[in-house]
Amino acid sequence: MSIRFQQVEKAYTVYDRPQDRLLEWILRRPRHRLHKALADVDFEVAAGETFGLVGQNGAGKSTLLKIAAGTIRPTHGMVRREGRVAALLELGAGFHPDESGWDNLRFMAALHGLEGAAMRAFVAAAVDFAELPQEALGRAVKTYSSGMFMRLAFAGATAVEPQVLIVDEALSVGDMHFQKKSLDRILSLRERGATVLFCSHNLYQVRSLCQRAAWLHEGRVSELGATEDVVTAYEAHERRRYVHLRPATAPGKAPAAAQEAAPQADAPAAAPVTGAPMVKFLGLTVETAGGVNPGAVETFQDMTLAIEVEAYADAAFHVGFAIVRADRDNVFGSSTQFRDDARPLSGPGVHRIRVRFPRLALLSGEYLWNVYVLDDSGLQVLDMAELIQPFTVLNQKKRDFGLVWLDHEWLPLA
Repeated sequence: MSIRFQQVEKAYTVYDRPQDRLLEWILRRPRHRLHKALADVDFEVAAGETFGLVGQNGAGKSTLLKIAAGTIRPTHGMVRREGRVAALLELGAGFHPDESGWDNLRFMAALHGLEGAAMRAFVAAAVDFAELPQEALGRAVKTYSSGMFMRLAFAGATAVEPQVLIVDEALSVGDMHFQKKSLDRILSLRERGATVLFCSHNLYQVRSLCQRAAWLHEGRVSELGATEDVVTAYEAHERRRYVHLRPATAPGKAPAAAQEAAPQADAPAAAPVTGAPMVKFLGLTVETAGGVNPGAVETFQDMTLAIEVEAYADAAFHVGFAIVRADRDNVFGSSTQFRDDARPLSGPGVHRIRVRFPRLALLSGEYLWNVYVLDDSGLQVLDMAELIQPFTVLNQKKRDFGLVWLDHEWLPLA
């Protein structure tokens, strides 16, 4: 139940013009160039491990996952797979667009070597998990929405419990209910010892799900190891790239991204899931001795953060926050799931969460807030608001510089 990549390389032949293929064949002279999507990829995903892949678009992540699943072959090197493999790659890959949902599920069952009663049990389990109407299952899948495709694909891929599960951004498609259901299925498979190779741009989920990770950059493994180390290195790279690419701003002005993002606390950014959230962020209030929602706060001043959310169902959930800079760099963040009792909130109605910062240790600078409403596992984002309610911290009592003040003591000179 492991996956071993041994010096894997994948190269594609690229022609500038379609006719160059014919001219190359006639003239027997190369008229193409090679694009290396992957080079020298060498690592192992251990049995029972949940392993993350991160990187920019075009870094080679999807190519590596296809090779891991066996849908394409490497140009050089080899992949060793152990155990029954299920893969969620391109949306609806393997579906016949003109066949119905029923027929496509039967075809998936046949690929697993199932027939008779075993096939019927497979189809029944997949239909029950997908929660698609009977009318939709009878239609050609080419008439499905992307969310319906995802429901059918995920249900079919996990109906026969896989020993190795390969997931490529599958949790970013579909409505909030099904995203939560799919995440629970992945967690359940992991708890039963399945090996999971998980690729996502949602770094919070990668951090929370994966024990180890790899950062792919331009087709090569740039960093490999513990998830926190790898994701931190990738985030640092992205910050440097962001600073390099963003337009210059006039002195004394925040970057345009921060100005446009959310100057007010009651205008949360769009949630990363579709459908009405069962818990919604309502507002954020900052309280100090100088008043409510002050534009400026002094270093070492006491500050209290109050977050209001409203639950529309009797479900458990967590609330998290982060203090960030305008370049989205996290200064500090926490969540109710990190409390000593780790007890989630629950029950319909309005909930008010308060966090006190005695002697706020931030130094001079411009800061903003991110707020996240999470499910009971702390993995699925139900609602969020990012880069809201900017505030300034003024360090008028000390001359130290940086982001935060650290307690320190000058020792006598030797």
